[in-house]
Parts: sequence; C-alpha cells; structure tokens
Amino acid sequence: MASLIYKIGVLALSMYLKLTEILGNEKSKRGNIGRKKWKQNLSGLDTKKKTFWIHAASHGEAIMAMPLIEQIFKTPNNQLVMSFFSPSGYENFNYKNKFFFKCYLPLDFKKNSKQIIDFINPKILIFVKYDLWLNLINECHKKEISSIIISSKFREQQWYFKFKAKKAIKILKSISRIFTIDKDSENLLKSKGFKNVLYSGDTRYDQVLQESNLFKIQDLKIDHNCIVLGSSWKKEEELVAEIVDEMEDIKWIIAPHEIDEKKLKTLQSKFNVSCSLFSEIDYNKPIPRVLIIDQIGLLADLYSFSEIAFIGGGFSGQLHNILEAGAKGNVILFGPKIEKYPEAKFLYEENVGYKINDSLDLKTVIYELLNNKNTLRAKQKKVIEIINNQKGATKIIWNEIKKLI
Repeated sequence: MASLIYKIGVLALSMYLKLTEILGNEKSKRGNIGRKKWKQNLSGLDTKKKTFWIHAASHGEAIMAMPLIEQIFKTPNNQLVMSFFSPSGYENFNYKNKFFFKCYLPLDFKKNSKQIIDFINPKILIFVKYDLWLNLINECHKKEISSIIISSKFREQQWYFKFKAKKAIKILKSISRIFTIDKDSENLLKSKGFKNVLYSGDTRYDQVLQESNLFKIQDLKIDHNCIVLGSSWKKEEELVAEIVDEMEDIKWIIAPHEIDEKKLKTLQSKFNVSCSLFSEIDYNKPIPRVLIIDQIGLLADLYSFSEIAFIGGGFSGQLHNILEAGAKGNVILFGPKIEKYPEAKFLYEENVGYKINDSLDLKTVIYELLNNKNTLRAKQKKVIEIINNQKGATKIIWNEIKKLI
C-alpha cells in the first residue's frame, strides 16, 4: 500500500509542477526545465575519480553540507555531484572547484532513479536533513551503493511511522547510516527497530563556525543599533512594520525568504520610513532605516553587523537557520512554534533565545536588551560559547563514511 501511495504522490507532484508552470509559476518552470538537463550538467564527470553525491532540497541544506564538502575535497582524487530539488538551491549555490558538479534531481520515478544512479555511479549518496526519495534509496541498496542521511530529525508523527507505511520503513532501514541531530530522534528510530542510526549532532554547528569563501559583502556604514530580520516571512515583516516608526534609534536589515520582484515591491510598501534595496545603496553613506536585501547568499555575513537577530519561520513552524546568527554573536528572536527545532529550544532554555508572540513582545525584548548593554554583551558571549561547544558532527560523519567507501 505504501509503495502505491508513494507512486501516486510522485505522480501528483509531477502534475502539480507541470500545471503551475502552465499557470505562470516561474519557479516551477525553471525546475521543470532544469530536471530535463541533468545529464548535460554532469557530462564532465571523470570516470576515474571517486564520486561522492550529496542531495539537498534547497540552498539552506546545501550550506549545511559545506563542512562535509570541504572534507571530501581534501583528497585530490575525489569529485562531487550535488543535486537539488528547488531552483533556489541550484541557482544560488556555487562552489568553486572544477570537480564540483550540480544538477536538478529528476522526480523519483523508478526509471529516473535507475538512470541517474547508473550515470553518476557514486561511491556514496548523502541526503541532507529530510529530502528523502525512496526509489533512489532503494536503487542504491540494490546496487550495493552506500547511502546516508546527515543532520536528520525524526518525529513519531511523520508518515514513515504510520501503519500502512511498512515498505517505507523497510527502505529507510536499508540506508547505511542515519545520523541524527538529537538523541530523541536516535531513541525513536531505535525503538522502531532501526540498527543503522547514530547520533552525531548537527553539521550546522560546524558550518556556521567555518570560514566560507562562498560569499563576501562590502562593509556597511551603520550609525545606529542594527537588527537583522533573517529569512523573513510575512508575519515577521508585519510585526517589524508595526514598530519601526516608534524605534527611530534602530536600523533594520531585512533578508526576505523569497526575493522575486512582486515580493520585494510588497515588502517595500509596508514601510513608510526610509527604505532601500541592497542593490541600490551607496556604500559611502549610512544604510537607510530599513535595508531590504534583494540577493541570495548574503545573510550569514549580514549577521556580523547586528547584535540581535529576528529569524523567520517561527510563526509557521518552519524556522530558518538560527545558528548562523548565533555564531556571529547575535541574541536570537523567533516565533513561538519551535517544537521541531531542538537548537531553538536549547537557546531558549539557555536564555539567549526569545519567543516572540506579537509586536509588543518584539518591542519589549529589543528595548530590554539594548537598554542593558552589559546583559546583552554577556548573552552574546554565551551564545557563541554554546555553538562552539556543539561542534563535531562532521568528524563523526566523516569517520563513518570512510568505513563505508
């Protein structure tokens, strides 16, 4: 039953992407075109080299894999294929190495999975976090190709653990290693009979502490306290818009989750104060009261200019990466729905992360922090120490990979 449901699900996804392309969705169009060109994108693969394959849903997951990518390329004979589902990942993740190749992952029909595995012929397939494709995993198992999941989080409510998903569970149990970000996930899987699970921690702790050469931005002139609103969704933007006029001594840098032209125009219209796009600023002058980032890939560096960061997704239960901000010494604010995010719960319990419910909460917490500089400095120091103490997942994962290949 699970196999049939999964097949129907992939077919429905295919139909949805085709329909939304016809209706004018540019993201669907770019993805559909890209999926047809995966062989072309991988035509330069060297059959004499050892091939690693990493699959990431989107840009954020690709960034999480950076420490592992660096480890792979420490050996000259290695090459790396990185596949993506989302255009935001494929278009914006660019790693500088002539033996780095990227492509869109074709939809997970059995025929597609067999074709791409035969073409790449990897030593190992590495899934980042959660974008798991069952036919791809099953085909690797048939061909005795190692497969692993890194930085994974599992919950009892996930569809894998439903009564009619026994086939999905069987396939997940065939994965060579499942590395979890927390002990709860490890314990849950072991209670379900998994023998292939190992708690490693989260590679993001390693990634945010790693000096990256992917993106660099010029120094910004900031003449007031500065807060970064990172990977913002509509709710966070609305809360900031409610208080920005009252807080004249604060400048805001807003990096929206989506940066299409319509989204940017809508966001600009929310603010009556001085507001500019990043692409339009004069670096010789202080930034405006509200600076809207209209480029992907700058956010991690932008956190260097702030002491407080308000991270998007916490009102929808889809919280974005808070560790990038913490690694730069930011006290972290987020919406209340953090149950699925152990790192957010951890920072909240350590009193360096704050749950925000409404604009009054937001204003109160900001003023409380900025008006008590000694307390703010202590919290900034503490969040950096916490993140430093959690590093080490990549080393655990790499040691296991060496056993598998």
